[in-house]
Amino acid sequence: MITSVTLPQWLDKLIFEELGAKYCRSNSDMTVIDWDRNDVLNYLGTYFPRSYAEAYCIFKEYFSRTKQPSLGKESISIFDFGCGTGGEIVGMLSAINEQVVKPSKIIVYALDGNPHALRLSESVVGKLKNKVSFEICYKPIPYTIDDFFDLDVLNAVLHPPFDFVISFKAICEFVTKDRFEQQNPYQNIAKFFIPKLNDCGIFLLVDITTYNNVSQEWIPKQMDKGLSDIKCKVLLRNEGFNQTFNVSHAKKQNDVSKVAWRIIR
Repeated sequence: MITSVTLPQWLDKLIFEELGAKYCRSNSDMTVIDWDRNDVLNYLGTYFPRSYAEAYCIFKEYFSRTKQPSLGKESISIFDFGCGTGGEIVGMLSAINEQVVKPSKIIVYALDGNPHALRLSESVVGKLKNKVSFEICYKPIPYTIDDFFDLDVLNAVLHPPFDFVISFKAICEFVTKDRFEQQNPYQNIAKFFIPKLNDCGIFLLVDITTYNNVSQEWIPKQMDKGLSDIKCKVLLRNEGFNQTFNVSHAKKQNDVSKVAWRIIR
């Protein structure tokens, strides 16, 4: 499995020179939804490249192992739950663009509660449209999930079934803010989205691997507990507790990211 990548030159220049991203690591429990534009620019320069690398590597591995019928369709749909600045979308679409068989059109529904992050994701995906061989229809959804009741309200803006649902380092924020009333958010969110996949659809869930001070539990263990309580099949996952990815860009060589990931259906 590929685990080290270099940010494409066009993307590196875009986020650091044109958009003004900053590299600024933080080891604290993050709640990106509350951040202002400066905070989000720090996130763009630090965590966008990591999400790009994670998504690119995971999907390259999945596509190499599994024949994905969705890629042979004329049009496919992706729902990104908590898209942030869009690193995972760009990484995923870049991996799809390298496949021999790929769709002519990809519709991306990108949900996030932070308006600054959402606007930056639109800017990046707008540039990506000129770098891939398929049409990208990007549909941002500015919506905040405060608790599990909001998931039901979200049904009003969804257009399932989806070929792919992805969520990168977003659900841990619900843990930190205790927005699911001490219920397991991984269980609630997976249970909500799995029925919205088509017959061949998959849900890629990626999150940090730290100990959460609010739940007083390691995130990967909380993730696995939540998934074990619902009827889902784990198609592919990282080995061990976490997986390490490396990404190099203008501000940092071999930046290390450790995440836990599960592809479920």
